[in-house]
Amino acid sequence: MTINIAINSRQLGNELKPTVNGRDLHRELGIGKDYTNWAKAQIKRGGFVENSDYVVLAQKGGNLAGGRPSTEYCFTVEAGKHIGMLSGTAKGREVREYFLECERRAKGATLPAVRDPRTAALIEALVRQDELEQEQVRQATELARLQENVAVIEARTQPENKHFTVLGYSNLIGRPVDARTAANLGRKCAALSREKGLVIGDVRDPRFGTVHSYHESILQEVLQAATTN
Repeated sequence: MTINIAINSRQLGNELKPTVNGRDLHRELGIGKDYTNWAKAQIKRGGFVENSDYVVLAQKGGNLAGGRPSTEYCFTVEAGKHIGMLSGTAKGREVREYFLECERRAKGATLPAVRDPRTAALIEALVRQDELEQEQVRQATELARLQENVAVIEARTQPENKHFTVLGYSNLIGRPVDARTAANLGRKCAALSREKGLVIGDVRDPRFGTVHSYHESILQEVLQAATTN
């Protein structure tokens, strides 16, 4: 591919974006009309927003041919791809493919070595901070998933046969207890269930592994006795 358009990073708004010089794009597309009018037409045609899709630069030193200083337009690579596509020509398609190839290479490129130890340390710290933030997001997502699973277990523990865990039932009736109290109440529920010949169920809980579930009548009796004592 014989496209020769330099890509440089420029500040557009609050972001640093890869950009291309509009004159280079104008030349490579083989446009015959005046550059400035062509650039303005592309901005209008593409609906581009200044300081987001392009930036206008007044050239220092004035116009060598006399008159007002020349104006330069720098487009983002994304806008450049759009302009190439809108041209509807074979050259336009080449330009678009050129930008796509540049992006592919940039994504696969390795970072150059940084010789200044302070800069290298800063980059490393920023990379570690980014990794830490990503890990925190992952952990928060996992915790939310775990809490959701626990909520399901506690709110709906074998309701088809009226069996619930102590924690689940206590939350269901609006009298939550801590894990230690639940364990003590569970022992009483187990003893009473055996005495009355009622089945003791098993439920998977991601916090404690397998926990017992008891019939609602057993839980009512044990929890009522616990709250009245």
